[in-house]
Amino acid sequence: MNSLLGLSELNHPESPLAPLAELSKSLYVLPERELNRSLDGIGSRSLENFQEGIIPNKEEGLRREAEVQEELYEMYPEEEGYEIVSEAYLRDADGNIVRDPETGEARRIDFVVVKNGSVVDSVEVTSETADKTWQTAKEERIREAGGNYVRTSDGTLAEFPDNVETRIERRK
Repeated sequence: MNSLLGLSELNHPESPLAPLAELSKSLYVLPERELNRSLDGIGSRSLENFQEGIIPNKEEGLRREAEVQEELYEMYPEEEGYEIVSEAYLRDADGNIVRDPETGEARRIDFVVVKNGSVVDSVEVTSETADKTWQTAKEERIREAGGNYVRTSDGTLAEFPDNVETRIERRK
């Protein structure tokens, strides 16, 4: 069976998605204007303001990460045996992603620098004002629960030594 179905196939009675098509007809969707009004009514920003704020924030975050990544490539050249792993999940010795025992969430670190199977630097990039207290605490709990490894690009695991902690790199 082809997993890519066209919209016309969605309503076909033999389509595996036909029950979803019927269900969607019974759902009521608030028009954006009414959704904005309902959000404003509870003291939240309007949807437009939320959308306008989120995109510039994401762009700024990506810009900061690109700056730091470039600096890491200069500090830790590949020719000298370093590998910079981005968005690295904390894993156990078997390669399984370890979750925070308190929140059930995993932890992905912006940049981890690896050399000879060992983590030599770990960096979280953020704005000058973001509170990272909860994220740091979550990482500590995951590390205590055995999440002391990251997967490198070739699939091997690199271990965090006890003396390497993720540093917070704050940027404008």
